[in-house]
Amino acid sequence: MIKYKINFRVKPKDLAALRNSVGWNGMESSYKKSLKKSFLNISCFDDAEFVGFIDVISNGVSDAYLQDLVVRPDHQGRGIGTTLVSMAIELLSKKGVYAVSVLFQEDLLPFYKKFNFNIMMAGQLETRKED
Repeated sequence: MIKYKINFRVKPKDLAALRNSVGWNGMESSYKKSLKKSFLNISCFDDAEFVGFIDVISNGVSDAYLQDLVVRPDHQGRGIGTTLVSMAIELLSKKGVYAVSVLFQEDLLPFYKKFNFNIMMAGQLETRKED
């Protein structure tokens, strides 16, 4: 049974394993600190198995940034990512946050377009490599 938990204290090692499952770096040591400061996060479980996650960074007023949307490959295509993004947007709207942003790879454009994200110019620079 799929269940979603808001602001659940996920273990950094579990989040690192989830990130690794999709080919991302784990960043376990970074998450030991940053998860305590998260504005909003939503975890998804299939029974007791941790299968999806989204983290939101925000000042709580003008802007929010969807970060770390990740779903285990064996659970993709089941609507989990869609539910995580929808829940995050709904909760941010209820909190009165004005705008929501997200960075994504070009092949994910159809996924994010269904939420009515406007495509804008952006830039990103990685300053370090980790885990």
